[in-house]
Amino acid sequence: MFKNSKPPSASRTEVSRIVRPLDANTMGTGYGGYIMDWMDMTASICARRHSNLRVNTVSVENLRFDRPLIIGHVAKIIASVTRTFNTSMEVMVSLFDEDTFQSTIVPAGSAVFILVGMDQNCKPVRVPDLIPETDAEKALWKEAGKRRVRRNKGKH
Repeated sequence: MFKNSKPPSASRTEVSRIVRPLDANTMGTGYGGYIMDWMDMTASICARRHSNLRVNTVSVENLRFDRPLIIGHVAKIIASVTRTFNTSMEVMVSLFDEDTFQSTIVPAGSAVFILVGMDQNCKPVRVPDLIPETDAEKALWKEAGKRRVRRNKGKH
């Protein structure tokens, strides 16, 4: 086991933002590019907390917006490291639409972010292992391994 190994709970990150008119598209809902930026920032914070390193996003997979975020609602973003590899971390990000006026929170989207730990010279560096503790974390860990195999198929 690598030094500084951590469970997912040690780096789980939750960020909330009010969707403002300046964040909206011409239909009055959150602009996807801004929301993706918020998700990426949350994934980065999560990966930094896990690794204690600078990180760089190298890919985003399965980005989904399942429901629009309405101006005035709260975008609730939750990120958790699902698996680490040598220099990379897979971070699962879930997006929720929170209507604080009605006290409702509903799923609104998700994505898988792959981030790489970097040293001071912006070179990839080994990241701490992830120690899944719960059955759900262990299942996500296994699924992340399968995604990595699919991701690397066809690479030489």
